[in-house]
Amino acid sequence: MRVLIHAVFAAILLGSLASRERSAEAPVDESGLEAAVLRAGRSEGLRFLQYGGADMGWGRAMAFSAPGCSRPMLVTWRPATFEDEAATVSALQGDYRRLYVYFDRKWDRPDRWAVSMQRVKYGLLAIFGRTDYATSDLILQIDAPRDCWAAENMDWRPAWNRTDRK
Repeated sequence: MRVLIHAVFAAILLGSLASRERSAEAPVDESGLEAAVLRAGRSEGLRFLQYGGADMGWGRAMAFSAPGCSRPMLVTWRPATFEDEAATVSALQGDYRRLYVYFDRKWDRPDRWAVSMQRVKYGLLAIFGRTDYATSDLILQIDAPRDCWAAENMDWRPAWNRTDRK
């Protein structure tokens, strides 16, 4: 019985160390985050135009042209806590709409609960090595023209991909 208890504690220790190592692979600096967005956007057929708009929080906005969109789409990383939401809402242009993206989920308004559930889900999957995606305390904020459906149809998961970083 004593050996079994020690084995269980050893497995918990090794699992927590592996989980910690895997979660540390998330991009942490601004250039790494921007590169991940650029890769994800290009893989979906977007063309990077320039850094544009105001710095809306954590990082610079990246302007992309997208098929079927009359004006550029602005993409930036921001904290998932939405603490700076009042300031960023005032920066939104009237003919644009905003999406918040975390992995494969998109919302048209801040939803801390839903983002937290996604973080828990992918955190658990990472512990058991069942995902290539790294959890983060940052989400993507996408400001797109109202006629731009590309923003809603895009798959942004590669922005969190831990194995596809170059």
